[in-house]
Amino acid sequence: MNASPSADHGPSRPWESCVVPLVVFLAVGLLEPTPGGGGLAGLLGIPSAAYPLVYAVRLVATSVAVARVWGPIRAWVGHTTWWPIALGGLLVVPWVLLAAVQREAGWAPDAVARSGFDPFAHFATPAAAWGFVFVRALGLVVIVPLVEELFLRGFLMRTVIDEQFWTVPFGRLTLASVAACLVYAAATHPGEAVAAVGWFAVMSGVAAATRRPIDVILAHAATNLALGGYVLATNSWWLL
Repeated sequence: MNASPSADHGPSRPWESCVVPLVVFLAVGLLEPTPGGGGLAGLLGIPSAAYPLVYAVRLVATSVAVARVWGPIRAWVGHTTWWPIALGGLLVVPWVLLAAVQREAGWAPDAVARSGFDPFAHFATPAAAWGFVFVRALGLVVIVPLVEELFLRGFLMRTVIDEQFWTVPFGRLTLASVAACLVYAAATHPGEAVAAVGWFAVMSGVAAATRRPIDVILAHAATNLALGGYVLATNSWWLL
């Protein structure tokens, strides 16, 4: 029996739902200052101290893009089961270990390092620092998993199969779609490319197994939540 089109092929308004939110998130992210002072933020003279403001603007802009198409997204993603969430939480272990190996080996230049912004070293009061931790957590656990998975598995991995990507069942894997996923993983996570390639490959397996977008979104959220907890516990802000 074939799955219903709404379960497999959506969401309606596919370009605006799957592509626009991540484009907004990445575009505003170009303004985030990094420790090395490089990139567009460096050219524009945006100081490191402006990171919290820029990040907040990034979240607001992306949230607006998501809110505009939340109805179609919510109707499409489906209902999850427990095991992808549990798997996502466990996958933080190889992510941290492989990212540390890559960092120690010097396989990524400082120019692609993350912001590594430590709110407890920046803000004058613990209340302000924890306030920004909450904002950062919203991005890490809510916004990033949603917009990245909608783009990668809702758009990119399907558009390499057929230009009319909304006609391709979610979770379908081909050599082209797997290759697109791994290239995306390495390109968007250069400082953790080894970990990212493995993690995104496993998530592609989850998508193929369940055929429900919500499973990879929540598994992604679980990994990011565990990663955030690890960073807070160990002060490893370089991972963020």
